[in-house]
Amino acid sequence: MEILIISGLSGGGKSKAASFLEDMGFYIVDNIPAGLIMKFAEFCAAGSNRYSRVALVYDVRTDASPDEFLDVLAALRARGYVCRLLFLEADVAAIIHRYKETRRLHPLLEGSGSLEEAVRREMAFMAPVRAQADVVINSTTYSTARLRGELLRLFGDSREAGAMIVS
Repeated sequence: MEILIISGLSGGGKSKAASFLEDMGFYIVDNIPAGLIMKFAEFCAAGSNRYSRVALVYDVRTDASPDEFLDVLAALRARGYVCRLLFLEADVAAIIHRYKETRRLHPLLEGSGSLEEAVRREMAFMAPVRAQADVVINSTTYSTARLRGELLRLFGDSREAGAMIVS
């Protein structure tokens, strides 16, 4: 079983990445609390082959501190699970621009004086998670096609590379 944990900054491209990985055959679980990750991994390992490639989205909305998540990540690796951590980020200006385009609220906006302050608070909060990442992608200049291609290169299998789908 392969476990890929998608993490990163809000506005960094986690949702797009999850969507592309789902197209690549990963079973996606979004916004999973750290305390459930180990139980979910055990469930998937004991189950059918349906859960052989799992991607879990973990971000700032999930926990009050990343400490529990980092402990779970270490435990997964210690138990021999194939577990990789993908961290998606972008420059502050790019994230602000993306939030203005979508008109969504940043998860840390409440209690922050501005969107920029919220983004900077999230960067500080997620720094320990970023430090543990196997792969860091700065999506500031990425188009969706380029992000898809990079994910395919990093996490796709050889059958998917260069494959064309016609419908």
